[in-house]
Amino acid sequence: MSSDTPSFTVVRPADRRTYWVGGQRQAVIAGGAETGNRYALSLSTIAVGGGANEHRHGREAEAFYVIAGSIRFSIGGQTLLLEKGSFLHAEPGQNYAFEVVGSVPCEALILYAPAGLERFIMEAGIPDPADDIQSQRAAVRSIEDAPALMAAAAAYGVRYAAAEKP
Repeated sequence: MSSDTPSFTVVRPADRRTYWVGGQRQAVIAGGAETGNRYALSLSTIAVGGGANEHRHGREAEAFYVIAGSIRFSIGGQTLLLEKGSFLHAEPGQNYAFEVVGSVPCEALILYAPAGLERFIMEAGIPDPADDIQSQRAAVRSIEDAPALMAAAAAYGVRYAAAEKP
């Protein structure tokens, strides 16, 4: 632990930094500044039918813990259904895609190790306004901006399969 890293950190719900990223509402709970760059943690809310196209992370492992709803992963040549209480860990370089299925949105804790991808969320995402109507507009805009978001992801070591095909 560096001398700049506190021996413990408390982040209250009001202190979370929340953004819309490709239709997902990402509340960054802790990032590198709070964890000595060991990991970042976010709370993601994803609408039914939402998710992520096939991609891989070049740098960080990513883990999902499902709090509510169901999410279908395509990973390692398998299709897996994760429901409340399920956990999935993906090593760097592993291609995967996911989609929320069922009748309710999915809420999942997402852990990135090491930290760093939270900077992408904060830089490329659209800040979530406190107003519900403005928040929905930001959600729609984040879906419309998804191609630009996918292109910007490369600078953070995230590669989308569609962007790599000729």
